[in-house]
Amino acid sequence: MKLFSILTLLFLLSGCWEYDTKNTSSDEVEIVDGHTLPPDPGEAGKETLLGIDSNHDGVRDDVERWIYKTYEHPIERGLFMQNARAYQKVIMEPYKAHETTKYLDDALSCEFYWTYHAKDHNESFYLDEYRSLEDEIKGIQFNTAERFMAYEKYNEEFDGEVFSAPSATKEKCRFNDHGELNSVP
Repeated sequence: MKLFSILTLLFLLSGCWEYDTKNTSSDEVEIVDGHTLPPDPGEAGKETLLGIDSNHDGVRDDVERWIYKTYEHPIERGLFMQNARAYQKVIMEPYKAHETTKYLDDALSCEFYWTYHAKDHNESFYLDEYRSLEDEIKGIQFNTAERFMAYEKYNEEFDGEVFSAPSATKEKCRFNDHGELNSVP
């Protein structure tokens, strides 16, 4: 038994265990339901305001990975990806709030469709009306002080203004039935 313990310890110290960990690193291509995830940016993804978007779909890699690993339904993923793309535009240009708010309005219009009208159209998927996608995504989307401050600057641009909710329509959804985003607008 002592010999087995010593051999196990030598095996671990020899680097064989280290080799196994390297094989499961984030350098490997990860595919979730046919969607190739971008590489995990790690802490490098937090070093700049805009982060890393290696596949240029308008959604930061860390957020895209979180969405595909957290949610299973394609429509749900599409809703979150559309929201994430809109929030990325907010972060990118918070002082152009009146121009970029259309992306959030489209995302909200799409979300309203899947919350309030999907059942009426015999859709196989619908959102619970008490669910807030915004609450679910904010923690990952605004995960640095700089990103949160950009979001706050965006909101300040609307100080004192009153808005009506956008209409609920599936036409404002910017993703296909597989949850994949349409080309970057």
